[in-house]
Amino acid sequence: MQKIFLGCLVFLCAVLASQTVSHAEIKPEKAHSEVLADHHDKQWFWVWGNRAPSQIDGRAFLFSSEGKQLGQLNTGFWPNSLIPSEKRNELFSVETYFARGLRGERTDVVTVYDPKTLDAKREIKIPPKRINALSNTGLAVMSDDDRFLLVLNYTPAQSISIVDLDSSQFVTEVETPGCAAIYPAGARDFYSICGDGGFLHLRLDNNGKPVLRERIAPVFDAAHDFLTTSASRSGTTWYFISSDNNAYALEMTPERLKVIGKWSLVTEKERDKNWRISGVQHTAIHRASGRLYVLMHQGGPETREEPGTEAWVFDVKSHQRVDRIELKELSLGIGVTQTGKPLLYSVDFFVPMPYLAMLWVFITQGQDGIMKVLQNCITIYDVQSGKLLHKIDGLPTGYLNMVLPW
Repeated sequence: MQKIFLGCLVFLCAVLASQTVSHAEIKPEKAHSEVLADHHDKQWFWVWGNRAPSQIDGRAFLFSSEGKQLGQLNTGFWPNSLIPSEKRNELFSVETYFARGLRGERTDVVTVYDPKTLDAKREIKIPPKRINALSNTGLAVMSDDDRFLLVLNYTPAQSISIVDLDSSQFVTEVETPGCAAIYPAGARDFYSICGDGGFLHLRLDNNGKPVLRERIAPVFDAAHDFLTTSASRSGTTWYFISSDNNAYALEMTPERLKVIGKWSLVTEKERDKNWRISGVQHTAIHRASGRLYVLMHQGGPETREEPGTEAWVFDVKSHQRVDRIELKELSLGIGVTQTGKPLLYSVDFFVPMPYLAMLWVFITQGQDGIMKVLQNCITIYDVQSGKLLHKIDGLPTGYLNMVLPW
C-alpha cells in the first residue's frame, strides 16, 4: 500500500511539474469597459426600483429583448429616475449619496452617463432634497427640447429643482406647494398634479427661470376619484388612470390643459367582481396604434397598488377594450416598445417553489412567509398574440418596479 501511495505521489508531482508556468507568463486581467452597440430598433429596456432592502446600493439593469443582461448602472440610495436623451446621446440619473452610507452629509446629484460604455461622465450637484417615492413617474423629467431637467423635491415642503443641461449647472428652485409629479408639455412648459384635483402650470424662460406659475382649476375629484401619477404620453395627450378605474385623456400644451376624454375601464359586471387597477407603473401606451395598456387584477379598493394579473388593452379613440393579456407572474410595472410589432415588458414578483410548497408556506406562516421568499423576475410578451416569449429570473435581491423601453 505504501508503494502504491508513493507511486501516485510521484505521478502527481510529475503532472504538476509539466504544467508549471513562470510568474512572468501570468498576465493579470485588467478592468475595462465594453462598448455597447447602437440600441436603436433593438427593443432593449432598462429596469430599476428602490432596491429594498438594499436601498444604498441602487441599480438600473439593461437587458436585450431576448432577456440577456447587457449592463448596469450603480445609482446610489433609492434611485427613482432614469432619463435617456437621444439629442444629447446621454443618460441622466438623479441620485443620492450619504457620507457614511445611511448617515452623514447628504449629497444629491444628477449623474450623466455615456450610453455606449455606461461610464459616468460628470455630475451636477443639486439641493439635497429630491423626493424618494415608490412610484417613480414624474419625479424627474426633461424638457421637450432636452435643455432642462426638472427634479421634484419633498422635505415635506414641495418644490422643483431646475437644472440647465447645456451648462451642467443647477439654476433655481421653484416652490410648488400641494403639487407633485411633473409632466412636460412643450419646450418650456410643464404641469404638476395638485392635491385639490387641479394642476400647476409652470413655464421657464431660456435661462431656466420661471416666468409663469399659475393654478389650473380642478379637473378631477381628488376626494373620491383621484388620479394616480403613473400617466403615459402620446403627443400632447397624457393618459391618467383614477382610483375608481376611470381613464382620463388630458391635453397638455403651452396654451392650456383640457380633459378631452374620459371612460370607465370596467363594466358594471366587472366592477361588481372587483376588477381594478394595480401595480406601481400600471400604464403604457403604443403611440402608433393608439393602444393603452393598463395593469388590472381582482381585489378590494385597498388593493389598487397590489400586483396585476392581466394587462387590459384599450383603443384610445373608441375607448373600447380590445384585448386582455393574461400575465404569467404578478406584475408591478409594464412598458411597451414603439416598434411595428411591439413587445410588452413586465417587472414581476414570483415565488421560486412548487405550488404545493408555496401553499404550505402560506398555511403555516401566512402572507409574511410568502413575502420572505418572493423574488423579482422580468417577463416579455408578444402583444399581438399575448404569448410569453422570455422570462428572466436570477435577478439580484431588491425591489424592482420600473421598466423603460430604450
